[in-house]
Amino acid sequence: MKYNDTYVHDMDWGKDKISFNDFNNYRKYQYDLIKDYVGNTIIEIGTGDKSFTKKILENNLNVERIYSIEPSETLFKLNNDKYNFPEIVKFDCIDLFDLNTDKTGIFDTAIFIHVLEHIEQDKKALNTIHNFIKPGGYVLIEVPALPSLFSVHDKVLGHYRRYNKKMIKSIVDIDKYETVKLWYQDPIGVLGSLYFFKLRKIKMKSDQGFNLAKNQGGIYDKYVIPFEKNIEKIIKFPFGLSLTAILRKR
Repeated sequence: MKYNDTYVHDMDWGKDKISFNDFNNYRKYQYDLIKDYVGNTIIEIGTGDKSFTKKILENNLNVERIYSIEPSETLFKLNNDKYNFPEIVKFDCIDLFDLNTDKTGIFDTAIFIHVLEHIEQDKKALNTIHNFIKPGGYVLIEVPALPSLFSVHDKVLGHYRRYNKKMIKSIVDIDKYETVKLWYQDPIGVLGSLYFFKLRKIKMKSDQGFNLAKNQGGIYDKYVIPFEKNIEKIIKFPFGLSLTAILRKR
């Protein structure tokens, strides 16, 4: 189906299909990567299916306010009634570049979980969110890693790029941010991405893709993620399927 929505691409999988919340271990794994830096007032860029917003609330009892934005009207409407959230959480269908601090206020934490790759002007995005963060506040980023893995899967999801450490460093204005940490995770996931997406060219929004997510994805979430999570407490790998960055506003 074609949309006038320039943001959605092939991310509108539908309510009856698999969602990231079905991968509970993976979502918890993602949250644990950044948990030490998540503050009390949070702006989340890229609401998506709301499963990460839900994970923030489940794991941070000190949250005072979450403002979560989703620029895609299609995704916003699709997930409008998904989950029940308390009044401290507000969702808004708006683009990051259209925000105004007079209306939103400022926050101590900004979160981009697999969002920067969807933004053509990624450096501008980091410079823009700088205005919405308190001095000493954090910008927490997770992106797909390794440009060599860029595949049909990335294209249909509207990814402009996959990142390596050098690329992240190139978009961080050192006058605005200090890079606290920058590291790869999920090295085993590289093998799956290489085989299923790069070589076999499977699209997630297809019967083959949904079966892949349900079957191999279920095994990945149940067994691989907990295993890697324990290993990565000891070892930081020189490559991985994803890359996480912790930035502090100067």
